[in-house]
Amino acid sequence: MAVRRASTVAKEKSGGAAERSMSTLDVESLPAPNTGIPKKYNIFHKVWYWHKTQWRGANLFECLLLVVVALALWWVVPSGLPAQTWHVFVLFLVTILGAIMEPLPMSGVCLVMLAVIALTQTLTTAEMLSGFGNDTVWLIVFAFFISSGFVSTGLGKRICFYVLKLVGSTTLGLAYGFCLCEFILAIAIPSSTARAAGIMLPILQPLLEEGFSSSPRQGTEKLIGKYLIMVEFTANATSSISWLTGGAWNALMAQFMRDVGVDVGWVEWAYSMAPVGIFPLAIAPLVIFLVFPPEIKKTPEAKSIAENKLKEMGAMTMGEIQMMIVFGIVILLWILSSMVKTIFPFSTTAVASIGVACLLLLGIINVKDDIVSNQGAFDLLIWFGVLLMLASELKEKGFFDWFASLIDLSGMSAVPVTILITFIFYATQYAFASITAHVSALFPVFLSIMQQSHVPMEMGCRALAYTTLSGHLTPYTSSSNPPLFALGYVKTGEWWLLGVILFVVNMCLLMSVGFGYWWILGYWKS
Repeated sequence: MAVRRASTVAKEKSGGAAERSMSTLDVESLPAPNTGIPKKYNIFHKVWYWHKTQWRGANLFECLLLVVVALALWWVVPSGLPAQTWHVFVLFLVTILGAIMEPLPMSGVCLVMLAVIALTQTLTTAEMLSGFGNDTVWLIVFAFFISSGFVSTGLGKRICFYVLKLVGSTTLGLAYGFCLCEFILAIAIPSSTARAAGIMLPILQPLLEEGFSSSPRQGTEKLIGKYLIMVEFTANATSSISWLTGGAWNALMAQFMRDVGVDVGWVEWAYSMAPVGIFPLAIAPLVIFLVFPPEIKKTPEAKSIAENKLKEMGAMTMGEIQMMIVFGIVILLWILSSMVKTIFPFSTTAVASIGVACLLLLGIINVKDDIVSNQGAFDLLIWFGVLLMLASELKEKGFFDWFASLIDLSGMSAVPVTILITFIFYATQYAFASITAHVSALFPVFLSIMQQSHVPMEMGCRALAYTTLSGHLTPYTSSSNPPLFALGYVKTGEWWLLGVILFVVNMCLLMSVGFGYWWILGYWKS
């Protein structure tokens, strides 16, 4: 009995030890608590992994880089330039770099920059907020509100389907139909992204996939899809230069032009830029047709699809009719205010505000959905106001004149200087992922160089403005390009190749059609 009891105790002890041993092994073999950071990473990997997976704020690495740039330049004040002016430039440069790198969305970068300006006391509060009271900023904000009416009533799509019905029986006709749609929509919609992704893409994508069975997923993108996508992103970029309201950066350029003595309103922009802008818009489909010929040449399907869509939409609604009338009145007032100022003493911005008021009173747009919730308008108000304020402060403090004096082109005549400057300005778009950032950073600088070189500014301003059709160059040089690139019809190399070809074509058109037309208008006079 004693032996059996001792044996039992021994087994219990050995069993308990085994259980404890197994328990220990089990615990050790279990994975560590999920902290989100693999053990094998060193401290730098852990910080990066934490930042990538758990941090919800701004990109800290990019913010750190911007801080390093600012600190490296802050105390290196060039001789002949006041310290305050240099500090404004450093903050402007960091803002542009922030717009390119995007540690936060562009509006976020600009709001942070306002805080930095306040902390460093670089500018007064009144100077810091001066951009938000600029009429040019509010012109584009009001244009965004008006464009909501085209989308909400369906008038924008109806116009596109009418155009496609008229000219869509051939591939080339269909291409020109999309160009014409972009050209018309650019009058009222100041966002190239809204035109491309909001109106044209919902029409174009089902047309290609369902109407023509042209899809990169099926390997049939060369049937017609590649060609029409190329035409669309080219037309989207090109049509923006024709109207003051064709892109937010146009209003920014108009303000910079005003700073050098060239006052350009909506009408002045239209008659001096639209006739020139039509030529690259008209030639691009032909060039693309020759370089990347589509396999389908006849497109009766497009016409029938457009007819069916119009039947589905039915007769024009009262909202669409009212939208057409109000926008027609807005354009008429823009024209009359430019030609008969004694009877119609309204600024371009004032007329746009009248248009918004009419649309609200008629119920075509409403306060909640189209005004208060209009993210595009208020996003633009923030970043546009800050960029315009910084650029204006640099102009007033003489920075651009100082910088231009460092570049001596006085030995060259006006024509070679203009060609050289516009070529460089066009090419530098490759370094920017935003036309607005490109214009903000370089447009006033290049204007000052032209002015110092005695280029007639009426002509020089418009020549530089023309080259902002550069959004077509790559998949990243305009915010409207990524949605079109993501469809997969156009490969990266093909996009870049077409960009270079159209770069050359557009520069040739500038030096022939542009210079010739502006000479007729008298802009070559000093």
